[in-house]
Amino acid sequence: MRVPLSIGIGNRTLDLLGEATGGVIENPFDKVLYWLIAPGAAVAWDMSRLPSIDVWGATAYIEVPPAARTTGPGVHWRVLLRYDRYLTDPVALLAALRTATREALGPREEAHR
Repeated sequence: MRVPLSIGIGNRTLDLLGEATGGVIENPFDKVLYWLIAPGAAVAWDMSRLPSIDVWGATAYIEVPPAARTTGPGVHWRVLLRYDRYLTDPVALLAALRTATREALGPREEAHR
């Protein structure tokens, strides 16, 4: 899950998730955070309500820093993996992303099908 820092969604999502977040990678060059979720966990998400966020699949390339790199410069762990928590619960992440997006961009209308 690729989430922008530039408009506040990334940091607000971290705040909302708190201890419920799994590992999070920060790329300060692209100004994004990456949340790790199980492959396919976001397949049914309505991304029209999350216009600044990208879901990347299992074949996407993400630079993963060494476990010891927890500060910049460069790509680093914003939230380090733990043995009991490395993936973020997709239900909790979706709720946090919706709230953070609404706060940053205003209410999003439901897509009509």
